[in-house]
Amino acid sequence: MQPAHAWRMRAGIDMTARLQSCNTATSPGTADATDLAGLARIFDADCNLARMPRALPSALSDFLDQVAVHSALRGLPRTVLDCGQTLTPHALPAQAGRQILLDEVRLCGELLCDLTGSPRFGLRIEVLDRAMCPRWHVDQVGLRLLVTWRGPATEWLDEACADRSQLGGDGVMRDSAGIRQALAGDIVLLKGERWPGNAGRGVIHRSPCIDDDAPRIVAAFDSIW
Repeated sequence: MQPAHAWRMRAGIDMTARLQSCNTATSPGTADATDLAGLARIFDADCNLARMPRALPSALSDFLDQVAVHSALRGLPRTVLDCGQTLTPHALPAQAGRQILLDEVRLCGELLCDLTGSPRFGLRIEVLDRAMCPRWHVDQVGLRLLVTWRGPATEWLDEACADRSQLGGDGVMRDSAGIRQALAGDIVLLKGERWPGNAGRGVIHRSPCIDDDAPRIVAAFDSIW
């Protein structure tokens, strides 16, 4: 794995300031990280979600605002890339900031591969005008990296405020005080149902409502062996 400071410098991250300005309190089973070493908390048996608060570079946000208006990212197919790879440039519009997004894909993919030891990663980019998965649910994956590039970010529910027997229905949330939410730019690692020993314990989460921030742009990275 790369030293934390090297990865932070390449990505244009000020994680400490981001963490201090974030109003989402850490809850049982989750960990907030100010560096890559902190993200490794996801391997603790009692940790199901690790979050690295991070502000996106302004040039990347500007690029996403431009391509969102023109729907340039819509229809991008799911793809599998080797560790260290990124999308081909022609997959994105040739506007200022494109290289920053290409670097972002590579960096997030490398991070997930470094953490899990996987040689490849799957990438899905969604451009959404409404919530993709508005119901509380768990993912049938091992470990997933989520990053919202534009708009409201992923919500998750504290275990103490959830009724897992109601998954798939409307009665999952027992107390709305247990709702937590990441911020745009944050890197979020979530354990799913297929993480070893995690059956019945995957992170309960959902897509947020989208109002005036549409479209929302979110990327999901999955390890592939």
